[in-house]
Amino acid sequence: MKKILFKTLKLQNFCGIRAGVFDFGEDLTVISGDNGRGKSTIGNAIMYTLIGTDTNGMQLDIKTFDENHNIIKEIEHSSELVMLVDGDEISFKRVLTDKWKGNKCTNTFKYYVDGELTTAGDFDKVVNGIFQEDPFSWCICPNLFLGMTWQNQRAFLQSLAGDISVEDITKGEEKYDYLVELLKQKDIDAILHHLKHKRTEVQKELDAVPIRLAELDKTLPPKQDWETMGKEKTELQEKLVEIDNKIQQIRTGGADRVRLDGIRKKIEFAEKRKRMMEQGADKESTDNMTKHQSDVLNANAAFNKAESTVENLKAVMSGYPTTEVQINAQIEECKKKVSDLNKRSDEIAKRTWEWDDKEGFCPHCGQALPLGDVQLLKQESQSLFNSRKAEDMKELNNEFAKLQSAYTELNKELDKLNDDRQTTTNQLVKAHQALKDAEKHKAEVDADVPRTYEQILSDKEEYQQVVKEIGELQTELDKPSDSNEDNDKLLQALAEERKPLSDRYDEVLELLASKASYDNTMAHIEAAQKDKAIFQEQLDDIDDKLNITNEFYQLSCKALEDKVNQHFRFVKWSLFLPKLDGEKKPYCECYHNGVPYSRLNGAAKVNAGIDIARTIGQFYDVSVPVVLDECESVNHPLSTGGQQIRLVVSKDDKLKVEYFALATMD
Repeated sequence: MKKILFKTLKLQNFCGIRAGVFDFGEDLTVISGDNGRGKSTIGNAIMYTLIGTDTNGMQLDIKTFDENHNIIKEIEHSSELVMLVDGDEISFKRVLTDKWKGNKCTNTFKYYVDGELTTAGDFDKVVNGIFQEDPFSWCICPNLFLGMTWQNQRAFLQSLAGDISVEDITKGEEKYDYLVELLKQKDIDAILHHLKHKRTEVQKELDAVPIRLAELDKTLPPKQDWETMGKEKTELQEKLVEIDNKIQQIRTGGADRVRLDGIRKKIEFAEKRKRMMEQGADKESTDNMTKHQSDVLNANAAFNKAESTVENLKAVMSGYPTTEVQINAQIEECKKKVSDLNKRSDEIAKRTWEWDDKEGFCPHCGQALPLGDVQLLKQESQSLFNSRKAEDMKELNNEFAKLQSAYTELNKELDKLNDDRQTTTNQLVKAHQALKDAEKHKAEVDADVPRTYEQILSDKEEYQQVVKEIGELQTELDKPSDSNEDNDKLLQALAEERKPLSDRYDEVLELLASKASYDNTMAHIEAAQKDKAIFQEQLDDIDDKLNITNEFYQLSCKALEDKVNQHFRFVKWSLFLPKLDGEKKPYCECYHNGVPYSRLNGAAKVNAGIDIARTIGQFYDVSVPVVLDECESVNHPLSTGGQQIRLVVSKDDKLKVEYFALATMD
């Protein structure tokens, strides 16, 4: 990282300072004094020397005035800044001289690098060679960065964040696949604009469909059963032809034949009805028998299954007592073993260590052993006794634990056995009830004898009437003809029969004629309904894509803000402004704890500037001094990790320069 330090600032006739030399410490330099003593001039002088502007980026008039507020003419105005760049010293100096002819002034500027006269262009090249002008000035005076337009601030912050890939946002989710391809050709704003425009167009088309349908519905003829009506037309034609033939026959002398033909047709129609009812009765009786047989089979199967279930559950129940006796026997065996272990435990507990005085004599010579040796033997004997007793007790406890585990498991088995027995008992109760129900249902099915073919017909009143009608018609057919039958009356009757048939025939023809109009209108209605479905499908698809695109947009906005804000410690940046429709438009504003920079107090603004300067320096991999004005309200300024020059208002009549270590001040 390149390190830049300000070493010395020399001023002559600069903004009211007639002559001044200010040395800066490597860490923190605090320059204090009352208002109007030249603190801000120091910051302006630094910026002027390097960049040619004040700390606000404005042109600076450096000329000096006398006590009467008149410009002191034809004197030299200069500012010189000595810097260390990675330990190498370099100086920059600007000199302004003026020539007056009457009230006309001519200014002359001179530029020096390391004491050598140079051009303005070469001067700027050397400065920019150390560090680019804009970020250099932002680091020295952060308020310059904060004073830029939000667009320029945002542009730098985006470069600070770097590229954010589409894959980083989508995380490979399939729902974003279509968007990934589009983003190779268009940006997100263009995609959103296109989708919204397309949605508006489709919505207009969709909204127009109900209007089309309403207009078509007004012109739609009443729907008819066209197929039935066509058949009716044919039947009416046949009846009219039949009646006309009868009329023709009567007029040609065939009245009696017409009468007999009419009776025969009635008999034929009645016989047809009779056969249909007989066929229906035959089918019904067959179906009844088939259903009855199926019901019997199902009832028998259900009964057998229920009976088998009862027997199986009884068999299961019969095994529980034996198992219970076995488990209880094992439990009693465990109790007996525990009792035996308790006796062994008492025996072990009662064991006491005893010393045999014979052990205090040498087994070879019989002489008494030294007292120390005897004492040692006693300790060893007692230790061995205690060790063996402890081992015996440990072994006994292990046996106790095994028995306890076995006892617990046996009780669990006994509990499970009781649970299983209760479950089986409940199942057996339900099985007995199911068997009872199956037995009752079987009896009901067996008793439900289906009706026979003859019973069905005998119970059908319409069948009996048809049979009677056939008999009466047959009697009429067998009657001798009446030679005195009045042909006029028969013709009148036929004419009366023909009139409603003819009227209905004309009506049917008129209705059939409207079918073409109906079909055409219905074709347009169906087309409109298909269009509606297509438009709705398109709208749903667009809405899905809009939701996904907006979701991606929100994620990309958050990703950008998160990536920018991870570079800052004190401030955060909002890069998007929510709109009323839920979308966001590009924006840029600095915040601290949710409060915009414009509304922060003086201390917070200073620390915000320090944080920004630190971040910019880190981005460009350079440590640049920062000049902080109005620091008197800041109790705990942040550290940039580099040189700081703080300008503080105090009650001192003269400027006071102090040097501190940042670690003690932050």
